[in-house]
Amino acid sequence: MKNLNYCYRCGSELSKKIEEERERYYCNKCGKFVYRNSVPVGGVFVVKNEEVLLIKRGGEPNKGTWSYPAGYLEYDEKPEEGAARELEEETGLKARPEDLKLVATIQLEHPDKYVVGNAYTVSFKDVEGEIRPGDDAEDARFWSIEEMDSHVDEMESPKIIDAAEKAMKLVKDSN
Repeated sequence: MKNLNYCYRCGSELSKKIEEERERYYCNKCGKFVYRNSVPVGGVFVVKNEEVLLIKRGGEPNKGTWSYPAGYLEYDEKPEEGAARELEEETGLKARPEDLKLVATIQLEHPDKYVVGNAYTVSFKDVEGEIRPGDDAEDARFWSIEEMDSHVDEMESPKIIDAAEKAMKLVKDSN
């Protein structure tokens, strides 16, 4: 992960200082810590039979890897609303936020930040629309866990596979 060099408030060079038993960035001029908080993400695993819908990332970070349809939440958006919005933007499928079930939280390291994904799941029978890659997705298709395991190097993270398994189990158990 990138180091922070300058204070976003005043532009002064940052130092490091211990606070709450952690080394953190500190601005001597402002007299304040500069925190590096995770960025919230919302996404959806659409489950059809024994497979989940994944998208091939068309943009950075991790361009060309497969992941669940997800993206950054807007500041005034509930996680399940953002997840439904991202699903539609990236796959063309519409899901009602109230139909989504939280299945996992996934922490991923990107080059300049950590993201915490609120991963939801929904059955394919509860969505509308035609699957088509959109927004920053190059492709969209269903994957089995076995396919994901055998192509783990193409996945954004092995954590995606673990969450996909949980999503499939949750949908199966709720039917």
